[in-house]
Amino acid sequence: MIVYTKSGQDIKGILQGGERRPSVALSWAWMAAVVVLGASGVPILAEQQGDPASPSPAAVATGQLVIDVTDVLGQDLPAQVELQGTDAPRREVVEVPEGKLEAAVPVGQYRAYVYVYVLGVPVMVEAKDVTVTPDRPAYILVNLLEGASGNRSLLDFDGDCDFAIDRVEKACGTDPEDARSIPGRKRIVYDARVFEDEEGWRRGELHAHSIYGVGKETVARLVRRAEKAGLDFLAIADRNTMAACKDPEFKSDSVVLIPAMEWGNDERGVSLVYGPATFPGFVKSIAQAQALVDLVQAQGGFWAIAHPCFPTAPWQWGLAYVNGVEVWCREWNAVPPLSPTTLIEDMTERHEGKYVHSIAFAAASAYARTPLVEDDGPLLSANGQAAIFYDSELVRGLKAAVIAGSHTASPKVAMAEPVTYVYAAEKSVRGILDGMRRGRTYVSSGLKGPRIRFCADVLQDGTVDVSLGGIIPYGVPTRFHVVVENAKGQDLQVLLNGYPLISKQIEGKTFALDYDHTPENYAVYRVRVVGPATAKGFGARDVLAMTSPIYAEELDLDNPELKEVKAAYQEWKKRREAALEREPGPPTDPGQGEIIPKWRF
Repeated sequence: MIVYTKSGQDIKGILQGGERRPSVALSWAWMAAVVVLGASGVPILAEQQGDPASPSPAAVATGQLVIDVTDVLGQDLPAQVELQGTDAPRREVVEVPEGKLEAAVPVGQYRAYVYVYVLGVPVMVEAKDVTVTPDRPAYILVNLLEGASGNRSLLDFDGDCDFAIDRVEKACGTDPEDARSIPGRKRIVYDARVFEDEEGWRRGELHAHSIYGVGKETVARLVRRAEKAGLDFLAIADRNTMAACKDPEFKSDSVVLIPAMEWGNDERGVSLVYGPATFPGFVKSIAQAQALVDLVQAQGGFWAIAHPCFPTAPWQWGLAYVNGVEVWCREWNAVPPLSPTTLIEDMTERHEGKYVHSIAFAAASAYARTPLVEDDGPLLSANGQAAIFYDSELVRGLKAAVIAGSHTASPKVAMAEPVTYVYAAEKSVRGILDGMRRGRTYVSSGLKGPRIRFCADVLQDGTVDVSLGGIIPYGVPTRFHVVVENAKGQDLQVLLNGYPLISKQIEGKTFALDYDHTPENYAVYRVRVVGPATAKGFGARDVLAMTSPIYAEELDLDNPELKEVKAAYQEWKKRREAALEREPGPPTDPGQGEIIPKWRF
């Protein structure tokens, strides 16, 4: 514990006995854990585990550090100071909630990185060297010009969206136009080789665990398993650590190894972070978590919500603009559903009788009763709920890819069951991540499971205009084309905003379906293959494969090359306006609607 002196009073920033106390704490490297409570009393921060061999704080000589952070108008700015040892490996973090603070800090030489809070998010505004001695105070004085006046906020001075202003980056020698290059942050190095330069579908495992997490296998054994299975890519995602990526055996000449991490905790839920350029650190608030999502994306990474409806770690972060959702984890019907009573109060908020958050709506769907269903058991598995969560978010405007993972933590759990397919321009980390970000994905029960092709032909002129992840204009007649392999006897469903629009039995090993449809407003189309449940579990049906969406929304059609599309849209618009004069239609804003599924898994 570190004791700060301010106005003659001691401030202890460690939570004691479960009681919430002022969060003005310095994180010692050897502290096992620090937990900060959210508005609902739920932990949202788990501090990084430290080195047990480090000396105890009582054995370290300390000196006085005086911190004063203001803008040029003289206003005190809430700040955070990160001290990185330059004479010894250590890291300390000092919170300065009112802009001024005197702290007792271990004696030594440091590189100090000063952050100012903007909407609760720390933004780096200064970097300087400081030496702390036991006999005289050391000073960190910041008088900030950027963002002090005018119409520009502090974030407007951060050109690459890495939450470090450009002036500081230039002074530190990092690239102010590259979010992967941040002062004081080590860059994650990965194998950037291109294994194959031809575009096409790649298949792999996106959620495996090693001995650095809950797994029982070394990195080497996981890599060998992926090679033996003939996978194109593998992501080892251990909880809050990227140690697997630093393992000497994290290498392969045939499998693309994607640097990854499972981020979060059981109380709020977890994410899968792929391809970050710097370590995705720990946060103290929802706002900081959202900023971390933005940073990972600016670095070219991919942020996915992991198994959102698992009862052990339901998704309660409420983050926006994620890249993907792990709709399928483990066997489809194996994991029991999430109960609404498990969620924190914030997540069960209602407006006009409807749930505000998709997670609550999905949780309640597993227990919805109808006159045709009289038993008391849940209708869905956790994965079935995750599909409802996904559809609900899509209808509200989210554009995100579907992914899946086996969560394998031992050889007893087969790898790539379920498997994720990604259409990539090349077989490389960059190619796989780019295909995922573009939404060019579908998931299947395994390597021998169904394969799906789904595309759209705007104007029905015989040309493929968009595939998975693409956008078509609404109001224009469109022909959708679906091809399914390895699913004879199962059912093919085309979903529109979560509802089955078309359902056909698959009659052969290769089955093709063309159907015409004109989207009338914002719409989400995707495809899935379903069949009777083949194993004991939760729900009467299995999902065997499902795709990411094709979206329909209003587009700018003034491009001369879209002359025919624009003409078709204007003709449709006239007919629609005439119809609406007779009878008002549904709202076009996806945020005004809510999915009420009419199917059972």
